[in-house]
Amino acid sequence: MIKVEVFREGGSLIKSWAVNPEQGAKDQAINLSKLPFVISHVALMPDAHQGYGMPIGGVLFADNAVVPYAIGVDIGCGVQLIETSVTVDDLTPEKVKKFLDQVSRDIPTGNGAHGEHTGSFDKGFWESGATKTVPLLEGLTDRVIAILDYAEKQLGTLGGGNHFLELQRSNDGRIWFMLHSGSRSVGKKICDYWHKEALKLNIRWNSTLPHKELAYVPFDSPEGQGYWTDMQIALAWAEENRLRMAEKVIDAFGLIFKADANAIIDVHHNYATWEHHLGRNGIVHRKGAVRANVGEQVLIPGSMGTSSWLAEGLGNPQSFNTCQHGAGRARSRGDTRRSTSLEEMDAQLESVGVTLVTNDRGAVIDESAIAYKDIDEVMAASTDLIKPVMQLWPVGVVKG
Repeated sequence: MIKVEVFREGGSLIKSWAVNPEQGAKDQAINLSKLPFVISHVALMPDAHQGYGMPIGGVLFADNAVVPYAIGVDIGCGVQLIETSVTVDDLTPEKVKKFLDQVSRDIPTGNGAHGEHTGSFDKGFWESGATKTVPLLEGLTDRVIAILDYAEKQLGTLGGGNHFLELQRSNDGRIWFMLHSGSRSVGKKICDYWHKEALKLNIRWNSTLPHKELAYVPFDSPEGQGYWTDMQIALAWAEENRLRMAEKVIDAFGLIFKADANAIIDVHHNYATWEHHLGRNGIVHRKGAVRANVGEQVLIPGSMGTSSWLAEGLGNPQSFNTCQHGAGRARSRGDTRRSTSLEEMDAQLESVGVTLVTNDRGAVIDESAIAYKDIDEVMAASTDLIKPVMQLWPVGVVKG
């Protein structure tokens, strides 16, 4: 039986499913619990670890208030799963490498100038409704219009950090593809802008904040409505970003394997939404956490070199119908680099038969498997949140 840790230190209750959370994550949860608009309790998912203001893998159910850092800088970051007609019998090391190289050429990776499109971008994308998801130009606020340059250059790009493009196999021998990315600079600049606005308001109101990174705005204030509009645009942009990358991946399957592929699931994990829980309406903030209603499909990536999962939600009301978004970091990037080496990372990947394609192998050492919690432990801690459906093992990965 899952043991949920319940504790309180001066604020609302905290209910934690977290596997070996560091003290910093617990301290952030305690700060979060002291906000005056918390409904019932704060929840920590099995993968919870320290972030900015609120732990990644945290859930806040708020009464008519929005906390930008309780959603995070990569608004709409999420995972997409692509089903293919390829099987393990179709794979050879040469074909895997050729396919990953093709994906790497077709999808810009990394951060900064080298991680952006260099060609011109058709602004008709914003004006004509050519996209399935991103709102038309007249729906954009001044904050988003000011970052159109980033939005244009970065659409269809992976980014860096924990974002990935991964070829996977299931236990029955089928081949899948999983990609993880978000709203890139679009979401970050929206979050940074509205956090500063929220902090100004809280200072003006003499609000007692447990931490300045938990600055908030009332939902029905001009600032709250401004953030909410921009957040919706960032969510749509992130979904469109994954859609465009998926199209490139599907093309590569056709080119290299002469096979069909189809995107079947897309789940984002940094957002807020109005929901009804525990007899109340409120705003659920999910930061590095996934909605897991009864029967709802969720994607839970492991780490580079370890397995991922497709699962179904159980609709646990104590987690506000939420589960983990992945394995969760066990070590900071700096600690990871001090704890391993390029040779050790390559040896671990070779031992599990994973091909890594990246512009700079040394730059992704901090994404080594030792940086993350044991995905098996995280899954074991979530048996009252989700039902596992399919385990997916990495075959090859593209990193920025």
